[in-house]
This record gives sequence, structure tokens and C-alpha cells, in this order.
Amino acid sequence: MSGQHVCKALAVHCIDFRIQRFLNEYLDKKFPAAYDRVAVPGGVKYLVDGGEAGNYELEECMVSYKLHHPEVFVLIQHEDCGAYGGSKALGDFATEKVFQEDQLRKAEQLVQKHFPGITVKKLLVRLSGALIPTV
Repeated sequence: MSGQHVCKALAVHCIDFRIQRFLNEYLDKKFPAAYDRVAVPGGVKYLVDGGEAGNYELEECMVSYKLHHPEVFVLIQHEDCGAYGGSKALGDFATEKVFQEDQLRKAEQLVQKHFPGITVKKLLVRLSGALIPTV
């Protein structure tokens, strides 16, 4: 891939300003100056809900993949996401965590279907800044 622009990762996350500082610190440390971003309200929500036909978020991932060949997709959800109605709608953090982990698993399955062999990392971000890796 000599002469091409190549990045290490593509991060897919929510636009929420409350988590950006934590994401910037994590991504800059993990993939110094070598990552693309797809930032939309709800993080992976529309990747999961959009299915495959007309999925804007999936199309954005495809652009990054075709142009910059990321090695890793980093899928990130966060606590109290307004696109889902916030923590109030999702219950206590334990319930919210289970829900967001399920969203991340579904997004991972879709990503791996369209980008076979890609490595996927999944994170849940607390508003305190704690980043919780998910399985």
C-alpha cells in the first residue's frame, strides 16, 4: 500500500460532547494520529437499527475502509446516551451496560459481515471517563 493513506483504526462513536475528551485521549494514545472517525448521535445505534439497505453509518465505514484501510474498528457506546432516551429510560447502570453491550455485539456482527477478518474492539464509556472494554 505504498503511497496510499493508511490508518490504524476507525472509531465509531456518539457525538456527545461529554465523552469526547476521554475518547480523544484513548484514541490518541492507542492509535497516535492514525485513525478515522464516524461520529453520529447514538454511536452504533443506527448501524444496528439501519439494517443493510440505506445504512448511512455503514456507508461511512465503507468509505474509511476503502480509502484508508483501517486494521481495527473501535465501536464505542456510552452511558446516558440521549439517542436511547438516556440513563433514565435504560434503568440503572447494570441494566444500561447489558443493553449497550448487546448493541455493540450486534454492531460487531454487522461490521464483520461486511469487513471479513477485521479486528473489532468494543468499549463502553462512563461519564466519569472510565472506559470499559466489552466482550
